[in-house]
Amino acid sequence: MGRVIRAQRKGAGSIFKAHTVGRKGAAHLRVFDFAERHGYIRGIVKEIVHDPGRGAPLAKVVFRDPYKYKLRTETFIATEGMYTGQFVYC
Repeated sequence: MGRVIRAQRKGAGSIFKAHTVGRKGAAHLRVFDFAERHGYIRGIVKEIVHDPGRGAPLAKVVFRDPYKYKLRTETFIATEGMYTGQFVYC
């Protein structure tokens, strides 16, 4: 008699599914816009949060929008030594 191998069991799902409910958001860099092409833009780290299902914490960084009077919140992967209140230049 044969056995059901691990790859076949993974195809069925259940315990092998990724726990994606409750994620804090996708981590990505800012859009490469005019402000970054012709200088830099400063942001401040507002909070560092734990993202379930990810090995590294996420940093919520707030930038002032260079075109409108509003604040933009971006989500980065927090680097080692990053702290709340730190300035980030992009």
